[in-house]
Amino acid sequence: MFAIPRGRRCCRLPYLLEGHIRGSYAVGAFQSVSSSADTSSRHKNKIRTSTIVRFGSSDASGEHIIILGGGIAGLSTARYLLSDIHNVHVKVTIIDRNVIDKVPRQLPSYATYQEQQIDLLHYAIPSRKNGNVLCPSLTIPWTTRSLWREAFLPVLKSYFVSKKEGTSTPTISFDWSSLLVDRNMWSFGYHFIKQKLLLGRPVHQSNKSILEYSMKCLDDPSDDLIQSIDYGRCAKGTLLDDGSVVDGDSSGDIGLFCQGLLNQLLSYNGDRLTILPGEEVSELEIENDRVFGVKSLDQHGNETTLRADKIVVALGVESANLCRGIGVPCPVYSVKGHLATIASRIQCEYNITLPGGVGYAAPMAINDAEDRRLYRLSGFVDFSLRTHTNHERIEALLDAARVHLPDLELIDASSCHRPVSADDRPIIGPSIRYSNLFLCTGFGSRGWSVGLGSGKLLASQMMDLDCDVDPSPYLPARFR
Repeated sequence: MFAIPRGRRCCRLPYLLEGHIRGSYAVGAFQSVSSSADTSSRHKNKIRTSTIVRFGSSDASGEHIIILGGGIAGLSTARYLLSDIHNVHVKVTIIDRNVIDKVPRQLPSYATYQEQQIDLLHYAIPSRKNGNVLCPSLTIPWTTRSLWREAFLPVLKSYFVSKKEGTSTPTISFDWSSLLVDRNMWSFGYHFIKQKLLLGRPVHQSNKSILEYSMKCLDDPSDDLIQSIDYGRCAKGTLLDDGSVVDGDSSGDIGLFCQGLLNQLLSYNGDRLTILPGEEVSELEIENDRVFGVKSLDQHGNETTLRADKIVVALGVESANLCRGIGVPCPVYSVKGHLATIASRIQCEYNITLPGGVGYAAPMAINDAEDRRLYRLSGFVDFSLRTHTNHERIEALLDAARVHLPDLELIDASSCHRPVSADDRPIIGPSIRYSNLFLCTGFGSRGWSVGLGSGKLLASQMMDLDCDVDPSPYLPARFR
């Protein structure tokens, strides 16, 4: 076990949580005071009102924790804060829209993963933005790699050698026109160089520890809540270029996993869990060394202030913007990757490492109407703020996949932005500036693979419990 040592103002944030509606899946956890009782007329006339929401005084012995972010990081943290691993009575509020507003109040009940896929077409669910790979073998951090060999040399070659002469598409690209004017890139670059050159090259053990711990949490037979989620677990390892297989890796549908996790959290915890979708975070209220309130706006301009004992930032690529607004170092950068869903009659039970190291082909636990296996391709690393899907990247992914799946047919293509930290390790723990503000972000391309372990590690720190893994390699304090 590892143990870790232990004038009011408002800070207006540059980050806005996008959303459409305000709602709550649970009631009774708060007492609310509003400046207008006529909600319907208030929305109709779009008159801005203010509501203060406080943790219920009838439960003063407990803690109220707000989690900003409802993805794999936020949901995993909520799962362990609400578990029985500690004796403190906790109530959790999650604010975000990316997963939560996709889920109706009454979640549909499915008997099998196949039934879910029939009802929700695979290319129309959130998981199309994820590679769906569970890869604890992906341990090597970026700071151990040669930037010259993997980034700059391929780019230089692409200028001087034509594609007809056999030059492959570089796996890493940089959109310098947008990067040089981006404030977050300068902070990210500073901490990257500092971690790589001044602090030495971190060993692989750091990522290996959190990856193995997270998979242990995912496969924990005693965790009935997690084991009750049907998310289409499929691959039995990863097939490498040399034909060998790495055991322990797998694949599945992270969209269905997050949806199932939210559903189970609501079912297991009742009014201890409140969901606020469709909210824009406008301010954090700060007093001395504590963040004691979160102000949010709904689509009608109505303002709500939530009071909390502790606040967790689990916003993925948006974490850096929010933290910068309150002076908290959080060098996380939005790095674009590309994805494609394909169908093939070749049935492979492993994740496939694509030639040239461009990415993976992950089998999905279902065949299409023509009895072809569906695979999710994911790959490439583009430092770019542009959100469009680069079709040259998609074609390169398809060409690489045809080496193993020559009969493939493209079903769907997309791109996504991954929250990569400056040293390619998750950022998990208390912030260095505010004693009750915690970070759980920077998962990069390992998001699902490190999600549950990161959430449990953070919950242990927040509840002052011994940690199952050494938390020091992931603490935000390494970025000063």
